[in-house]
Amino acid sequence: MIAAWVLLAAAASTTVDRESEAGVQSMVQEESADVFLAKATLQQYLSRVARQDWDGARRLTHPKTLAVIRDLKKRVGSERHNLAPWANREVQLKTFRFVDARQIAPGIVAVQVGEDTFRAEEQGMSVDDAAVYLLFKSRGGFLIGDKKADAQLADVSDQSVRIGYPGYVDLQAQAQARREASLHR
Repeated sequence: MIAAWVLLAAAASTTVDRESEAGVQSMVQEESADVFLAKATLQQYLSRVARQDWDGARRLTHPKTLAVIRDLKKRVGSERHNLAPWANREVQLKTFRFVDARQIAPGIVAVQVGEDTFRAEEQGMSVDDAAVYLLFKSRGGFLIGDKKADAQLADVSDQSVRIGYPGYVDLQAQAQARREASLHR
């Protein structure tokens, strides 16, 4: 009788261990390290935008994007760019949620977000507006490179991002990605 209880307990323990292991494996397979780190960076960026911490938001914005914003200001006199929320006080991010994410290439991640914003002109909230953020590995971490407003992840092709943002992933990150890819072959 005691032997039966011991065998039953051992079988239950093995089942729980297999279920836990399967759960961990599915989490690992669901999200790469780059996607996880890019989402963590985007979380920081969007939290800073919601708090109107513009210096913090700028620190998480890719330097090439900041250069585009500066050039835009020189040419037209304003910083009207999706990644210049400090220039558009009419729209204020209040809350956000991650919808989906995809690694486009080594060092490049696209993240779809639903954003709730207050619109001063309308004196009301706009709820769950879709946007896709492009993040690039640069300077040892991920930085925000662009925001595609009113877009979903399926609207953003991998090829258009690889072609449209030359030099956004720094050479060190590219070399590291090639090394990692050769290890997995």
